Amino acid sequence: MPRLVPQIIASSFFIMASMMTLELAAAVETIRFHDGDVERTVVGELMVEAQNGDVMVRADDGRIWTVEIDTLIDRKSDDVKLVPIDADQAAQRLHDELGDEFAIYRTQNYAILYNGSDQHARQVGSLFEKLYRGFFTFWKNQRWNLPEPRFPLVAVVLRDHSSFLDHAGKEIGERAKTVIGYYNFETNQMTTFNVPNWERNVATIIHEATHQLAYNCGLQTRFADNPMWVSEGLATFFETPDMKSPGTWRSIGAVNPVKLSHWRIYERSRPAESLATLLADDVRYLNTSTATQAYAEGWALTYFLITTKRKEYIDYLKTLSEGKPAVVRPPRERIKMFEDAFGMTLVDLDKAFVKFMRRVRL
Repeated sequence: MPRLVPQIIASSFFIMASMMTLELAAAVETIRFHDGDVERTVVGELMVEAQNGDVMVRADDGRIWTVEIDTLIDRKSDDVKLVPIDADQAAQRLHDELGDEFAIYRTQNYAILYNGSDQHARQVGSLFEKLYRGFFTFWKNQRWNLPEPRFPLVAVVLRDHSSFLDHAGKEIGERAKTVIGYYNFETNQMTTFNVPNWERNVATIIHEATHQLAYNCGLQTRFADNPMWVSEGLATFFETPDMKSPGTWRSIGAVNPVKLSHWRIYERSRPAESLATLLADDVRYLNTSTATQAYAEGWALTYFLITTKRKEYIDYLKTLSEGKPAVVRPPRERIKMFEDAFGMTLVDLDKAFVKFMRRVRL
């Protein structure tokens, strides 16, 4: 089962915002509102305000709150610049929420909240730091000097599947039963658990941590129109384990054996419009009957583009990174944007893509 990244999106806000003029602002807001039965006060940057008064606000820990007008108690604005809290403060804030069952483990760039073994927390932290170094080095080598994260990088690591279901079920509901890790757009946190199969554990940790880094360094923008084939293609491009030493990870961009196998099976009966459906929307990723093939094709397309059309691909990512929150591109615009970026029709690019992938070997 592929690891679906839950896009924790207030869909009603997106629908509303897409039909109205959006107002983007840099003001800092203090907003008091009802969150279910709880009254909350959030201080953060105003990201989006719809005409009916619904707002999207980014708090000092990086969390994004979507506040609907009928839950609002009061709000006030000022021109004081928002100062993000540091990782220690973020860890303590989350610890206060989760309780004393959890401990805190700090690395140079991450805060990890865990309720399992110290050894596993250290292993996860080591993988995070390896990815962090490799991630920024990779993009620097592509002549894209991404800024380091503005907000703390926080992860929750649960001791076992039962603990994961209890914790994740409160965030993502029934989807918790179908995933072993996820990055949450709203909280800006990634969550996983100690999977008995360590090799699978490694791939999950790298995959979800790649999402977290991408959305914290300017490569992608949370709640903007980020095609899932791009997000998942990058994560699967980065996640490939070290085949010479099972259970470890050390390189970026090696052939992903699982995705290559799935691609080869899919390619035998792949429909002519497959690339168009992958680009136009995210339906194939969100449908359990087609998700495996979508993940495979998304990885294969990413591998093909980075290998053969690297400059155009980087420029395409840069254009996507400029997307605004709550603004969704229609399917035809997505496809046109892709064709313009690579200077080819989908038909011509698809032919080159399939031909290239037939030559790929482990």
